[in-house]
Amino acid sequence: MICLTGSTILTITMGGINMKRKKPKRKRRGLSTRENRIPYSKYRIEWFDIASDSGWASEHQFDQMKLATPVSEGWLYEKNECVIKIFSSYDRDEDGIVFGERTVIPLSCVKKMRKLN
Repeated sequence: MICLTGSTILTITMGGINMKRKKPKRKRRGLSTRENRIPYSKYRIEWFDIASDSGWASEHQFDQMKLATPVSEGWLYEKNECVIKIFSSYDRDEDGIVFGERTVIPLSCVKKMRKLN
């Protein structure tokens, strides 16, 4: 008889003799870190964005209006003389990498850019 106890020990009873042995560990089946790597570096980007308000405001309220300063983190897909393209999630399929949460930021709006890894 084989019974599983609360721990990882199997108890085998054969002809009145109790034999105990440790349950073999299963190998994890998953992507190795080498397979999981992607050819992109991760960045934190602080940038300026448009702020708008469709309501009525006084001069004082209008004077207090400032640009939005979002912070985005993701893998740098492309940087050229006009834009920065990043993505924040990805998956792999039979055709390669597919990208999610994609953002295109005008380079002229970038306040600060820092490599994370």
